Amino acid sequence: MRTPTTQPTKRFYFIWGGLSVVAIVIGFVFIFMGANQKATQTEQQDHLQQQQTQQKLSKFERERPLYSQTEKRLDTFMSAYFNYDDQKGYNHRRKAAKKVVSQAVYDNRKLFKEDKYSKTRQLGLQSTFVKNQIIPTKITDQQLEATVYTTQRLNFEDEDGKDTVKVFQITYDGETNKLVKIEQQGIYNIAVDSTETVD
Repeated sequence: MRTPTTQPTKRFYFIWGGLSVVAIVIGFVFIFMGANQKATQTEQQDHLQQQQTQQKLSKFERERPLYSQTEKRLDTFMSAYFNYDDQKGYNHRRKAAKKVVSQAVYDNRKLFKEDKYSKTRQLGLQSTFVKNQIIPTKITDQQLEATVYTTQRLNFEDEDGKDTVKVFQITYDGETNKLVKIEQQGIYNIAVDSTETVD
């Protein structure tokens, strides 16, 4: 004989089982949403970090080629400007530097002083370009301005030379790939007491 509580008990277990399944599904949904939100936050952080890294890299990538080209152009110019063994070589400096400078620099008579009395020949003066030390002072997308310390070795008639360091202010233009400004500031000296001066 069936007890009267059998049908409600089945219904109770059925409802309870259904609610348990719903609770489990809701739990999974919350866990999934939480994991998804965390993954989204991590992805956003990674994306932001990647953007910042790219910005730093692009700044470096913009500046490094500009610096490298400036370096190349300066080495070419200073080689033309400071390498001569005789009067003919001294007089040829301007033409030798023509390809790497703007017209304004090429026409700069203060930079390319004429040796009217042929002192280079009379003294047997010889010169060798040694190296440049470039200190950038301003960098934009297309131009680099710098102070340059150029070491030049001077000697007379094949005797042992003496190094001097000359100071220049320069501007390199990336669009034209030329030096558009070169101004000699003086000679850099280190005195006996180690003080530094520019004459």
